Amino acid sequence: MWCYVSQPNSLILGVEVDPKANGQECLDKICEQLDIIEVDYFGLMYKGSKSENLWLNLRNRIDDQLSGPPPHQLQIRVKFFVKPHYILQESTRHQFYLQVKQELHNKVLEVENENKAINMIALMAQSEFGDQNNNSYQLNKYKELFRGICEFTADNVHRVFEEHTGLCGTSQPTAEYQLLREAAELENYGMETHFARNGNGDDIKIGVGPGGFFVHNLTHHTTQTVPYPLIQMATYMDRSVVLKIYNADGEPKNTMGFKLVSRKAANALYRSVTEMHSFFRCDTVRNDVSTQFSRDLKGTLASLFNENTDLGKKYVFDIRRTCREAYDHARRILHTNHKVPSSTSVQHKSLSIESDKITHSNVSDISECEILKKKIQCLEEGFTCLVCRDSSIQTALCPCGHVICCQMCAEQLQECPLCRSKIEKVQRVYIPGIQGEESRNIDIASNET
Repeated sequence: MWCYVSQPNSLILGVEVDPKANGQECLDKICEQLDIIEVDYFGLMYKGSKSENLWLNLRNRIDDQLSGPPPHQLQIRVKFFVKPHYILQESTRHQFYLQVKQELHNKVLEVENENKAINMIALMAQSEFGDQNNNSYQLNKYKELFRGICEFTADNVHRVFEEHTGLCGTSQPTAEYQLLREAAELENYGMETHFARNGNGDDIKIGVGPGGFFVHNLTHHTTQTVPYPLIQMATYMDRSVVLKIYNADGEPKNTMGFKLVSRKAANALYRSVTEMHSFFRCDTVRNDVSTQFSRDLKGTLASLFNENTDLGKKYVFDIRRTCREAYDHARRILHTNHKVPSSTSVQHKSLSIESDKITHSNVSDISECEILKKKIQCLEEGFTCLVCRDSSIQTALCPCGHVICCQMCAEQLQECPLCRSKIEKVQRVYIPGIQGEESRNIDIASNET
């Protein structure tokens, strides 16, 4: 059975799976083609009968969820938008970038600050076109980048041109990372949107994000925010979803009810609230979430005779890991594959060993000068920030003592990416021979003041 999976940039990938395969098998094959190990951040989306966006349940069979004969049409999308510095692979970061770019153009992500919008458009231009070379093609393509983000005026085009020129020499991965950092500061970053009606018949826009539940009344133009700790219980039946809410004193306050366009849409909202909470707010996925299931008629009849039968069993949730577990799982895989070092000292050691191998195996063919250049390059790469992979390592994280990132990235971190301990202080360090004399002089001057 063939499945055609589209990316946010409209490129389509085809995979062949067993007719009885579940969604996870399809997603794994797509991520393998994209060289993505951080699979837990992604999901497969499809359109329902009422044109609603629905997540494929990765633990259930594909053919039980999609109507019509194969090939099935799916979309790979980011399901859980983690902060950019938690993304380990450039291939994963690129998919995040593609989706953020799409959501900016579609006004799913809204940028209210014009200066920020200009900067984000310039970063997209650097990622898409490379360095500014003042040719007519780049200037004409600017108009596409403005769509949905900022008003296309001569003044704004000139400002983007200047910002783009200032980014000269910035690599595509670095530009994408910087754009994601800007996007992560937006209020609705990582928000999953649902549309419904409340008990009064008002049109409601519901946003489910990492921090909680947001209800926008489109009729009366009011907004209500409900953090996850205040949600006592979420239930759904047929086309309705009901939330029981605590007040600030921890006592039951009221009930919020929503009616959606279809039963599948109601199930999607129920799943979204539960899975977002589990992924971003829990240390591990609770057993009552991972084991919750329903049965079809045939399975219900069979369970009367054997309650442990898997016949007709359909899992409600497909989340496997929390944010922390997903990060640690991906890092272990990359470390096993020798793609991500566990610390800078290990990285320096492995690079040194590799350089020695080059020296002994190719000494007859490679000049001594070329060997030294390779060793210097390895050392420089070893002292590159493990978060942005662009600037030099400049800080030590306290109290754990790991020396892994630059000053700018260290200021954004709350936990050490290696040991996950809380960062209490960031200590500036100087590494001789790697950072220039100018950096050293700045440090000395700052200490004197």
